[in-house]
Amino acid sequence: MIKYIATDLDGTLFYPKDKKNIISKSNLFFLQSFIDDGGKIVLVSGRSIDYGKKVIEKIGRECAIIGYNGAVIYDNKEIIKDTPIPREEIEQIINDSMNIYKLPAVLLMSNSGIHVHFRKNSRFLRWCYLTYNKKMGIYAEKIASNDYNLEDTLKNTEIYKIMLFVGITKKKINQAREMNKVFRNAYSNLESSWSNEVIEVTLKGSSKGEAVKEYCQLKQISPDEIAVVGDSGNDISMFKEYQDNSFCMSHAPKSIQKYAKFTIDKFEDLSRYLLKK
Repeated sequence: MIKYIATDLDGTLFYPKDKKNIISKSNLFFLQSFIDDGGKIVLVSGRSIDYGKKVIEKIGRECAIIGYNGAVIYDNKEIIKDTPIPREEIEQIINDSMNIYKLPAVLLMSNSGIHVHFRKNSRFLRWCYLTYNKKMGIYAEKIASNDYNLEDTLKNTEIYKIMLFVGITKKKINQAREMNKVFRNAYSNLESSWSNEVIEVTLKGSSKGEAVKEYCQLKQISPDEIAVVGDSGNDISMFKEYQDNSFCMSHAPKSIQKYAKFTIDKFEDLSRYLLKK
């Protein structure tokens, strides 16, 4: 019997988008009903723990959070896993990304927000990013105040996830997917996954699948008691770890869908499957 649901946010629980309430009414009703019937939700995302707490407020029920693609686990109002990326690893990947691969921007995720660093000190690129972030509205993550001072960021801030921005065109998105294969082999101490226009990097062992597995071990949850749901490359590790109860959104690329056992159109569609369980 499924007692836990580990779900991605963007493109999954946040699909379709509701720019006023974060979560659509139908998805919210399903979440609340599942929890009220004795189940538990684990929010598994590349987002920050602080943003996960905002989602919990909207749900109005206690949930666990796995943030930064698995680098941090939060449950019962306390951090039970905290694995930032060492400074030397961050410096190497930023140097390689900007000097070898000529990527336009690197985003560093920390507890204080997102620190954005550009290969070229371009006001136009900064304006583009700030405009994009503003348009995200309720879905926007906090931007750190010292975004552009890399030395200060690395000296004073714990970084949990690196996002390597490749580009927004179809060609660049395909390039990001191929580059991710290179990154997986090039950095033995890091995890990487492809998510459309970016490559997401965390410390080795800090993938979504590993974090959900660690959470289940801590809480003594058996594999047949948990379902995992997602839509992007960073969710593949969850699909592989919990194949029998893995669900991918139908709007996800076929290259990602193939790793999950089932496909669903909306998060609330899980209810039909759970009734059979």
